[in-house]
Amino acid sequence: MDEARWDLGDAGGAPDDTHADHRDEVVETLARTVAHLAAQLTVNQIRLRALATELADRTVLDPVAVAARVRAIADAEAGTYLRENLGDALRDVIDVDALEGDLVAYLSATDEV
Repeated sequence: MDEARWDLGDAGGAPDDTHADHRDEVVETLARTVAHLAAQLTVNQIRLRALATELADRTVLDPVAVAARVRAIADAEAGTYLRENLGDALRDVIDVDALEGDLVAYLSATDEV
């Protein structure tokens, strides 16, 4: 990870105003980024849920077959998608393999959409 880019100041000493300002800026930027990503995720969840509900209500799809497809795609591609979405910086600080395992387990836990 690029230390200069993610340096939040020396927690062991008394940071000067420049370090404190930089730390505050980084924290604010991270908070805005996380909020933006959470909003995007929520929008997509709502849209996908609406689509799945409409299709299921019209008996256009089989919820059990869709759940099986979700499991198959998760097994085959969750790690790739996760690594792409996290980016280089977060891949270095997150146990991606464990998170991938959690995602696959979660997506495999149900037989319905």
